[in-house]
Amino acid sequence: MSELFADELHLELEVFTGPFDLLLHLIRKLEVDINDIPMTEITEQYLAYVHSMQEVQLDVVGDYLVMAATLLEIKSRLLLPIEPDDELDDPYEGEDPRAALVQQLLLYQQFQDVASQLQKQEADRGRAYDRPLADLSAHIAEVKLKAGAYTVEDLAISMEDVLKRAQDREPKLREIQGDPVTVDEKIESMQNYFQLHPHTEVAFLEFVEEETPSQIISAFLAMLELVRKQWIVFQQEVPTGPITLKGSEVAHASHSITY
Repeated sequence: MSELFADELHLELEVFTGPFDLLLHLIRKLEVDINDIPMTEITEQYLAYVHSMQEVQLDVVGDYLVMAATLLEIKSRLLLPIEPDDELDDPYEGEDPRAALVQQLLLYQQFQDVASQLQKQEADRGRAYDRPLADLSAHIAEVKLKAGAYTVEDLAISMEDVLKRAQDREPKLREIQGDPVTVDEKIESMQNYFQLHPHTEVAFLEFVEEETPSQIISAFLAMLELVRKQWIVFQQEVPTGPITLKGSEVAHASHSITY
């Protein structure tokens, strides 16, 4: 065997983690059903790989040789003629000799799939960065209490206030319903309003009072679309201040908008 071939073979055999890994590789290479392994071909190729390992002076662990012996035994049992008149002295006679091996291969394949998923999750986690804990010590005020300045009643009142605020922060249960309101419907609603009140300034919040978050988003997108079409104008004194809407000259002269 040439030195080049030995190097190439070493690189190929290096990927196998054990006899089952090698066996699955050979089955996939032949593109056969794992439940119907062609033992003659698989055994010959497996033995060729083990022999190649020895030729390139790799340390072949005992498991590879045990698997080779198992394959030879299964192959020989498949080649033996079956005589239905004979008594079944062998407790395994009548059973597919490959059955136990197939079960082991299927189990090994499941472990491989799980390991692959765990490796993917580990890789995904490795690309994530946690935000470091912030040092809030500078924002913690130290309150020095004078002896006798507060009574037990004062402490009870403060505790009651803390508990009340904690209860207020608890999430309220409410029924979530579908939002049938679309952006187009919000556009039509705003158009109708400014046609009836052409010179009225109105806060945007009046259009979204007591509405769900998705309905508020629909109304906001409708407002942006009407501003883009120059149907309404809006004012906002400061970046986080309230938004005021008013119909434009286009709105006064139009009754509909084309999309």
